[in-house]
Amino acid sequence: MSKTPSSYVSSPYFQNTTEDLYRKLEALKPSLVQECVAHDPWKLLVAVTLLNKTTARVALPVFWNLMSKWETPWAMSQANERQLRDLIHPLGTYTIRSRRLIELSKAYLIDPPTTYDARPSRPRVPSPSKNSKSTRLKPDLPPLSSPRLREGRVRYPATPISHLPGAGPYALDSYRIFCTTYDDPFSEEWKLVIPTDKELIAYLRWKWAINEHMEWFPETGSTQPATPSYLSRLLIYLALRREGQNMNQILN
Repeated sequence: MSKTPSSYVSSPYFQNTTEDLYRKLEALKPSLVQECVAHDPWKLLVAVTLLNKTTARVALPVFWNLMSKWETPWAMSQANERQLRDLIHPLGTYTIRSRRLIELSKAYLIDPPTTYDARPSRPRVPSPSKNSKSTRLKPDLPPLSSPRLREGRVRYPATPISHLPGAGPYALDSYRIFCTTYDDPFSEEWKLVIPTDKELIAYLRWKWAINEHMEWFPETGSTQPATPSYLSRLLIYLALRREGQNMNQILN
């Protein structure tokens, strides 16, 4: 029998302690393909190109199919565009994506990223408002889809992949969260990322709680010590996401 969201928090057999809550959180780690391919920035860029504006349920089978046919930048740089387009067709915008993947692969071969050679980023992103406070949508749940509380726009920080085609905010956020940690397990670059993607936000909520025992606010990037109450709400939030339940139904 599958667990209900509340079963992650309460149990008839024992009272939850903070240690219990963290143990349960460990089991609810969000599973993202970016972490699976963090060792290879090219594969990460291919994955996020397919995931952009597409659900993982639809995009990931296509991604793994592409990797089985063209598993290196060289192979994909030589891909037949029509064949690539046909495989990407279920995702939409297949002409743009197929051309971008070939262009990306060629650019990656000519000028591959290196860990300590950050390049200027092109995107401009909203600047976090340091004066804004997180607004909870409901007292018994963490802020699941809070509005972005931003002021002005700033250029995205430089990264080793910023010069490559398709290196928009989602790709750059994914690289900074996953690839930098793979290259250097002690890197704290992930702590500086303030993504807008819901999956990345869920992952960082989890990572801040597990690694730092902190509650992280995605609107501003600010943190505060994680309380048992917050950890309990986070458990429900992650359990609901894992089960694919409609968040609006929970809020209503």
